[in-house]
Amino acid sequence: MSRRRLFGAIAGICALGCAGPPATERANATPEPRPIVVLVSLDGFRYDYLDRYPSPNLHRIIAAGVRAPLVAAFPTKTFPNHYTIVTGLFPEHHGIVENTMYDPVFDAQFGISDTVAVADARWWGGEPLWVTAQRQGRIAASFFWPGSEAAIEGVRPRYWEHYDHRVPNAARVQRVLDWLALPQDRRPAFVMLYFSDVDNAGHESGPDSPEVRAAVLRVDSAVGMLLDGLGRAGLDSRVDVVVVSDHGMSPVTPDSVVAIDDYLPLDLLARSVGGNPLLGLWPRPGMEDSVYRSLRGKHPHLAVWRKAEVPERFRYRDNRRIAPILALADPGWSLALRRADVAQHPDRFRGGAHGYDDTVSVMRAIFLGEGPAFRRGVVAPAFRNIHIYDLLAKIIGLVPAPNDGSPDSTVLLLR
Repeated sequence: MSRRRLFGAIAGICALGCAGPPATERANATPEPRPIVVLVSLDGFRYDYLDRYPSPNLHRIIAAGVRAPLVAAFPTKTFPNHYTIVTGLFPEHHGIVENTMYDPVFDAQFGISDTVAVADARWWGGEPLWVTAQRQGRIAASFFWPGSEAAIEGVRPRYWEHYDHRVPNAARVQRVLDWLALPQDRRPAFVMLYFSDVDNAGHESGPDSPEVRAAVLRVDSAVGMLLDGLGRAGLDSRVDVVVVSDHGMSPVTPDSVVAIDDYLPLDLLARSVGGNPLLGLWPRPGMEDSVYRSLRGKHPHLAVWRKAEVPERFRYRDNRRIAPILALADPGWSLALRRADVAQHPDRFRGGAHGYDDTVSVMRAIFLGEGPAFRRGVVAPAFRNIHIYDLLAKIIGLVPAPNDGSPDSTVLLLR
């Protein structure tokens, strides 16, 4: 038999025996369910709150899944860390280096309450996970997440909301459940959900307060509504729920404040950006040495660095938005530009603050995960939040964009 005739015979056999089910059967087959991740942020939820304050629904996740302390990126502020979680990049690489920052190329300032700046894609570097998902044919949704209001690389989540702190937690959860109830071709694979109760209470009353205890109960109740809603919809076996926080909280009092103008004439500064306990100082031309010498070593609870001197472990040097001189207070201490501000507005320096050294325990955040992708009943060692992007991309089935994290750092969390 010739080679051509032999190949033809083999092809005929395959056509008869290897063709699979008939076309009508294939057309009627139910598509394989695809992975879904719901990422929940509890802003300002310090790691030890899980054991100090009642949180039965968060402990439902812990019992059925994994728990780990989460190391925030420096500075331990809200916008830098939320964006690190969804890009896998340190702030110096994604560009959101502070809640308030100045860009010398744009000659413009960014602030988290500036709705125009927040929606301006030029501020947001890197590739957030919702962009990764949408570019790879999956649908993303956001009920409040820093960055999701901007068309980053021309892409927003398919479903998203303008931030409005007045929206009740129950309404946020219900909207997420409504998105997940959509037909499969419109259902998101990646959903983000944000709650600010604990952070607000921590700032106003301090981490050891009854107000924080009550806020923990409120967000725990919202997580319970989410879990119960997934169960009623029959999605609890298909959805991976991941709960994170962005940073911890340190108690502060008006008696422990370092004031910059105690040591430095403020007319040497062109601007200062950031806020308690971290200030970025932009000296006037030719004044950088004078500003540095006026502050360096002047107070035992204040660290002062030139940009190039910032400790390497902070990964906080390589971005034009990082100020030439940085001043950082120790945990438990506050930093004010003017001493008069402390006398006139003492409540600004009472309660709680964050933004400190990312390695101190009071800045430690949380990571909880439960669902088909996660192991059960695992308490894992602390890991950095730069690794979450790769982890979620793997669960959803996405090819991650280049980032600073590593999938090896979270492999023990997964089944």
